[in-house]
Amino acid sequence: MSKKIGIVTGTRAEYGLLSRTIELLQNDDRFETCIFACGTHLSPEYGYTISELRDNNVKNIVSIEMLLSSSSKVGIAKSVGIATMSFADAFTWSNLDAILVLGDRYEMFAAAQAAMFLDISLIHIHGGEVTEGAFDDSIRHSITKMANIHFPVAEQFAKRIQQLGERKSSIFVVGSPGVDNIINAPRMTKHELESSLDFVLSGPIALVTYHPVTKTANSSENDISSLISAIIENPQLTYIITYPNADNGGNNIIEQWQSIVNLSNIKIIPSLGFKRYISIMEFVDCVIGNSSSGIIEAPSFNVPTINIGTRQKGRPRASSVLDVEMNKDSISNAINKSCEVSFKESLQNTINPYGKGGAAQTIVDILAHLELPAFNIKTFTDHKIDE
Repeated sequence: MSKKIGIVTGTRAEYGLLSRTIELLQNDDRFETCIFACGTHLSPEYGYTISELRDNNVKNIVSIEMLLSSSSKVGIAKSVGIATMSFADAFTWSNLDAILVLGDRYEMFAAAQAAMFLDISLIHIHGGEVTEGAFDDSIRHSITKMANIHFPVAEQFAKRIQQLGERKSSIFVVGSPGVDNIINAPRMTKHELESSLDFVLSGPIALVTYHPVTKTANSSENDISSLISAIIENPQLTYIITYPNADNGGNNIIEQWQSIVNLSNIKIIPSLGFKRYISIMEFVDCVIGNSSSGIIEAPSFNVPTINIGTRQKGRPRASSVLDVEMNKDSISNAINKSCEVSFKESLQNTINPYGKGGAAQTIVDILAHLELPAFNIKTFTDHKIDE
C-alpha cells in the first residue's frame, strides 16, 4: 500500500530546493503525493510562480489561499492564522499519512501547526540550522519541535536538533536537496536565457537577491542605498536583480530598487523561476545579497558569493563566500575581488558544506522504509552532546 505524502511549497526558492524530491516522489509507486502551493506562488506581484510547478509537470497541485496583500508584521501574523485554517481543511480531506516541509518560512510554520493538531506525521528538511538575522530562526526551531522525522543537511545540525530534545532515531542526515538540483535540473542556454529575459547578458554578470532582515536589532540593513551605490559605481558588470521575499519590509526594498530600474546594465525581475535561476548560475561571475542560495547553492558552481549583513549569520560557509557589511566601499571591494581571475581560480575546488548531491533519493528511500505511525508519539529526550 502506497504512502500518501503532502508536500508544502510557498516560494520559488524553497520549491527549487524541493523540486528534485517532488519529482522522485511523484514517479515512485511507493507513494501518492499532493502538492500544497501557497504564499508567493499565488501572488502576481511576485511572479505567480505556481505556473512554474505546472510547467514542470508537477501533479496534484492544491492551492492554499492566504493573505499576502500586506507584508507588514500584522499582515504576516494574520496570514499565518488564515494559512493554518486553510491547511487544516486541506489536510483533513486529503487523508494524508505525512506532511513534508522544508526550512523556516512562516507558511511552513502554519502547515506544521495544522499537521501537529491533526496528528499527521510531520517531516522537516533543513532543520537545526541558525540564521541569526531573521525571525526564521525561531520558526525553524519551532517546526523542529512539532516535527516527527528530521532530515538535516549536516551532522552539526543533527546535533542541534538533538539538543532540542529530539530522538536520535528520528534524525537522518541527508545533505541539502538543493545541491541535487544543480546536478539534475535541465539548463537553458545563454541565448535562451537572453530571449526569456529580453535582456543581453554581456560582460561580467552579477545575480542579486536581497531579502528583508526581520530581526528588529538589524532592521537598519533594510536600507539598501549602500548596495545600490556600489552597483552604480561598478557599471562594468551586468546585474540581474530579483525581488525579495514577502517578509515584512519586502515592499520597501522593491521600492528602493526602482531608483535604478532604467539603467541599461540592470534587469529587475520579480522572479526568475527555478529553471532560469539555476541556469543563470552557470554564467554569473558573482552572487550578491543575503539569500540562502548564495550560501547553499552558489558554492557548487564555484561562484563567489558576496553575502551582505547578518541575515545568514550562523550558517556554515564555503571558501567562496565573502561576508561584508551593508557598506558601499565593502560591497564594491568585494565585487572587484570576486571578478579577479586569481580569486576565481582559487575557487575551482570549492567544498560545499551542504553536500555533493543525492539527498533527494536518500529522503525518498528512507521514507519508503519507515513506519510513519511509529514516529507520531513524541517525547522529550535529554542528550549528552559531544563538544
